[in-house]
Amino acid sequence: MKIVDSGVHEPSFVDFVTPSAFARKTLYYVLQFGHFYCDEKYCIKRDSLDQFLLVYVVSGHFVVDTRDKTFHAYANQVVLLDCHFSHQYYCTEATEFLWFHFNGTNCSSYCQYLYEQSGLVFTNENVKETKHSFHRVLRYAQEVPNNEHLTSMNIGRILAYLASPDQQIAVTHGLDPAVRYIREHYAEDIFLEDLASLCMMSPSHFIRSFSKYLNRTPHEYLLAYRLQQSKLLLITTNQTIESIAENCGFNSASHFARAFRKSVGVSPTEFRTRF
Repeated sequence: MKIVDSGVHEPSFVDFVTPSAFARKTLYYVLQFGHFYCDEKYCIKRDSLDQFLLVYVVSGHFVVDTRDKTFHAYANQVVLLDCHFSHQYYCTEATEFLWFHFNGTNCSSYCQYLYEQSGLVFTNENVKETKHSFHRVLRYAQEVPNNEHLTSMNIGRILAYLASPDQQIAVTHGLDPAVRYIREHYAEDIFLEDLASLCMMSPSHFIRSFSKYLNRTPHEYLLAYRLQQSKLLLITTNQTIESIAENCGFNSASHFARAFRKSVGVSPTEFRTRF
């Protein structure tokens, strides 16, 4: 299909899909997709669009302005954009990226959850698998008839990859034992000395390394992970706030509520009602 957007060059392509009624009601489904090679003239600006956008940056620099913030994505990073908000995205140099607009069951809730976790730009340890899933989505979207079930499965897989925090930096710099211990024992009391010992570091060196390579202290990482797990329980279970606080390692429901409001901006109960 002919591309009319400025700054898009050969061998770029774009195409559209007409989803079935079943897909619209039940699955994740693609509406438009492409593989673009762009220069600095490429720019898309919209007030709103009733869709969501996933972008895999192969190379270059992809920028998004939305929600009064600017987000930058580079090679092997993924952008997840809720197009219902006013937005603009563009390239500042030669950039190659895979992309598709999609919609479907629970998209709004899932995308809002991911935005609150990490913003719009994601880097994780599943780079190879994520890129493969993007290629599968584009391939299945081009088939006639379109394989809507496999398309939906791979979109869901991409979203699941984005929900999994990146641990590659931790592995590279010897912090993986501590990170894995936090993820497996977050509901228990965790002590700095024990984490440092797992990584065969002194507590002071462990704190410096953790802060340098994971951009937060061990305590901040533990708190963020506990809050992440609490959000999942708030969305997916009917557990009480007290039970969630206990299951996520907080010493009281009031401590949990204060930490949650400080991080998210609303109470756990208010967060639950949004979903």
